[in-house]
Amino acid sequence: MSDLLKAASENDVLQRCMDNLLTITTLPEIWRGESAVDICNSLLNVLAEIVDVDFLFLRIMPQSGRPEVEIARIRPDEDLGHTAELGVFLSHVLGAVVSEWPQTAKLRWDNADYVTVQQHLGIHRCIGVLVAGTRKDSFPSEQDRLILHVAANQAAGVLNEVLRLGEDASGVDVKAHNRIVDAIPVMAWSTLPDGSADFFNGHFLSYLGVTTEQASGWGWAAALHPDDAESLKAVWIEMLASGRAGEAEARLRRWDGEYRWFLFRAKPLFTNDASIVRWYGTNTDIDDRKRAEEDLRRSAAFLAQGQRLTETGSVWWRPATEEILWSDEAYRVAGYPATQTPTVDLMLGSCHPEDLPLVSSLVMRAMQDAEDMELEHRLLMPDGKVKYVHVVLQNIGSDPADPEFIGAVSDITDRKIAEERLRRSEVLLAEGQRISRTGTFSWKVDTDEISFSEELNRIFGFEPETVVDFNKITERVFEEDLPLLAKKMADVRQGGDNPDYEIRLFVDGQVKYVRVVGRTVRLLDDTTECIGAIQDVSAQRVAELARDKLRTELAQLARVMSLGRMAASIAHEVNQPLSGIITNANTSLRMLSATAPNIQGAIETARRTIRDANRAAEVIARLRSLFRRGVTVVEPVDLNDAAREVIGLLSNDMQRGRISLDVKLSAALPLVAGDRVQLQQVIMNFLRNSIDAMAGVHQSSRKIVVRTAPVGIKEVHLTVEDTGAGLGTSDLARLFDEFHTTKLDGIGIGLSVSRSIVEGHGGEIWAEPNPAGGAIFGFSIPIQAASTGNPGAVAEADHP
Repeated sequence: MSDLLKAASENDVLQRCMDNLLTITTLPEIWRGESAVDICNSLLNVLAEIVDVDFLFLRIMPQSGRPEVEIARIRPDEDLGHTAELGVFLSHVLGAVVSEWPQTAKLRWDNADYVTVQQHLGIHRCIGVLVAGTRKDSFPSEQDRLILHVAANQAAGVLNEVLRLGEDASGVDVKAHNRIVDAIPVMAWSTLPDGSADFFNGHFLSYLGVTTEQASGWGWAAALHPDDAESLKAVWIEMLASGRAGEAEARLRRWDGEYRWFLFRAKPLFTNDASIVRWYGTNTDIDDRKRAEEDLRRSAAFLAQGQRLTETGSVWWRPATEEILWSDEAYRVAGYPATQTPTVDLMLGSCHPEDLPLVSSLVMRAMQDAEDMELEHRLLMPDGKVKYVHVVLQNIGSDPADPEFIGAVSDITDRKIAEERLRRSEVLLAEGQRISRTGTFSWKVDTDEISFSEELNRIFGFEPETVVDFNKITERVFEEDLPLLAKKMADVRQGGDNPDYEIRLFVDGQVKYVRVVGRTVRLLDDTTECIGAIQDVSAQRVAELARDKLRTELAQLARVMSLGRMAASIAHEVNQPLSGIITNANTSLRMLSATAPNIQGAIETARRTIRDANRAAEVIARLRSLFRRGVTVVEPVDLNDAAREVIGLLSNDMQRGRISLDVKLSAALPLVAGDRVQLQQVIMNFLRNSIDAMAGVHQSSRKIVVRTAPVGIKEVHLTVEDTGAGLGTSDLARLFDEFHTTKLDGIGIGLSVSRSIVEGHGGEIWAEPNPAGGAIFGFSIPIQAASTGNPGAVAEADHP
């Protein structure tokens, strides 16, 4: 933008120079009929208005009996004496021969230094000399030299004729004048009083690519851009009517068809009776300036739009002069109309009362110490609303005593509200994580960059802001759970999604149970990130373990109490007939051992003994019926489905026991004939025994395999293999006997009931050691086609 402003300033300087040259070139028309003295006075009067110097001096040498002419224009505040003294001084310093005076010189007069330029008049420097001098070091500029040179040439042409003819110089050939005008680097023209053009300099004609005859009158107007013709015509008509100078902008077509912007300027030439003799004008090429202005306008529009979109206004402030400039957006942010003159008091007047002391102190420091300033504060708007702003001011002044600040003020209210909402969300999230004992994590799979939330650091026992890596994590994971963690991580690396598993941590001497839930996402940069949560479920797991232990103890107590009640009932029922039998037997012995045996009484007593024995047999029969299974409905059963249901019921128990389950069910398994519930009871008994058998086995070795397979065309096998404590050889023979158990808290009826169920279905049950360690339990059941009787037939199976 500074380059554009610089270019515009240079164009303005050039335009003023062209206008000055045009003024000088019109002087010969005014000098017609004037004397040499009048011409010299007129020339110096014009130059005194155009050239910024301390004095002007013109000396015309005596010719054809005419006396020497010396005329000067001296500023009133210059102590250079009068014209004669100045002439004597210049002759003394520069020399007696005027034609030998140098083009520039440095003179000293009355303790002051002057720089002078000498322009000789005439081809052989024979007419005279024009001198301009000043104390300014910047003199002369290129424009000054050009103006003095043209002025000297214009005067020399007219004075030469006046001195030669000794009479009115109205017959001077205007060709010399036209040559000078053609030399001016600008398009010049003149018109008659009615506006009809009669003269164009060479630049004008060469630009249009036409002759004077083609351009004369109104022929030149054919080169005007169609969009600009009417507006230029209106301005020209107004100037002709008012007789006042004016200007307008329009586009002219160049000889090659390209249009460029020009500044048209015209000025009338008056006679002594104030009537217009001619119009003189110039066309200055401003196409580059127009393009620069358009770029500047576009940049300003972009800047304004950018400020509006970003809600950021610009500020300029010079404390020494109390000048402050605001952009339109700055006014909007501050809440003031654009017509309001910005001041420091105005700036501070809208500050929130709580922020005013801080803002005031920073403003005073910026004014006194010329320090840059940056702060955020609140504004209290007229409607009572609070607005947050971010202010930045930077000192760009070179003088520390005269700072000059430029900066920006941004409306950050939305950002502040969003930050507050985000902060509150973070607080709620952190509090929610703390209450639920759930931490979050991010794992960038490609770079192994891991981020933990504050709560997750607490769960793992890490200090806040700890840089987490896998080494630190594995140090906390329970050794037996490391293989599971490694497997889940490998699944994620291979593209697996949504891992969900439980592991144990060892933190500060305590075991923690944690549940890991994650989700794998593909990012825009084609990298993978696993985002998830880890919940501390230690309290839940401890409660579940305590619950399961209590449930087991209650179940055992119930079994013991049931067995006790059953034993008491059996004893009560059998005790009465046994007591009768014993009593009758003793009575019969006494009758037979008497001196005179009472045979009839002994017989009667024997009968009562037989009666009581029958009563005991009936009691035994009734008790036996309690263990006899009721009616069993035989129906087609899918042993695979039955096994899956049982596995689902016991899956939590196996997960808590860290047991790996391998289910190998035959896809081509035929249906069997049996009671689904009874068969599921057998499968559940096998699985519970296997779970209990692996309680003391290392976690990495805990495994259960459930298999189903058809054997031939008559039966189906189901086996449960485990890697538990195994079977002793002495236990195999009695393994399915009633009340035989290898468990400390067992009662030994589960396997005996299972044998009764399987045999009641016409199948076989067995147990054998597992070659890999542990035990294998299995049973076989006839398939549906090989079963005897119709489906729904009644079968009975006795419980031991």
